[in-house]
Amino acid sequence: MSNENLYEQVVAGPFKKLCGGGDNSDGTMEDCLTVAPLSGGGFALGDSKPAGAGRELRMSKVELTSFARAWLSGLAE
Repeated sequence: MSNENLYEQVVAGPFKKLCGGGDNSDGTMEDCLTVAPLSGGGFALGDSKPAGAGRELRMSKVELTSFARAWLSGLAE
C-alpha cells in the first residue's frame, strides 16, 4: 500500500453488509457494518443505519487487520 490518501481513493466494489447482534424486532436489522474495497488498496467502512449514510472511515489492510486483532483479543472491552 502506498502512502496515498485513502480518502482520495475511489470505492472499487459494492459495499457488503456484515450484520450481527440485532434481533430485528423492529424490522430494520440495522446492526450492520458495511465494507467495500478501495482502488489502490484499503477499505471503506460504513454504518448501515440511516444516520450513518454518506459517512465512511477509510483504513488500509494493515490498519484494519490491526484493529480486528485488537478487538478479538479483548482490547476493546
